[in-house]
Amino acid sequence: MSLFTNYTLFFTNMLSLEWRIFYTCLATIIVNLPFGYLRGGLQKLSVCWFIAIHAPVPLVILIRQFHKLELSWSLAPFLLGSFFIGQFLGRKLWTVWPLRKKKYSCAFNQFFK
Repeated sequence: MSLFTNYTLFFTNMLSLEWRIFYTCLATIIVNLPFGYLRGGLQKLSVCWFIAIHAPVPLVILIRQFHKLELSWSLAPFLLGSFFIGQFLGRKLWTVWPLRKKKYSCAFNQFFK
C-alpha cells in the first residue's frame, strides 16, 4: 500500500491543480458512460435505474482521492457537471446505438413489489 501512496504523491506533485481537476473530470465522464448507457435501457424511476445513477459515486470518490483533491465548493460544480455529462452522453449513446430494442428488466423489481 505504501508503494501506491508514494506513486500517487509523485504523480500529483508533477501536475498542477488545474490538470488534476481536468483529469478527474475526464475520468468521471468516462466512468459514468457505461452506467448512463445501462440506465438508458432501464425503466425510468425503477430500482435498477437509481442503482445505475448512484453506483459510480464510490468510483468517482476514489478518482478524486487518487488525485489528492479535497471536495470543496469550488470543485463540486466540476465534479457534478462531469458526472451528469457522463450519464447524459451514455444515455444518448443508448438511444443512437441500443444493444437491445427491448427495455431491460430489473431483477430488484421482484423484491420491491
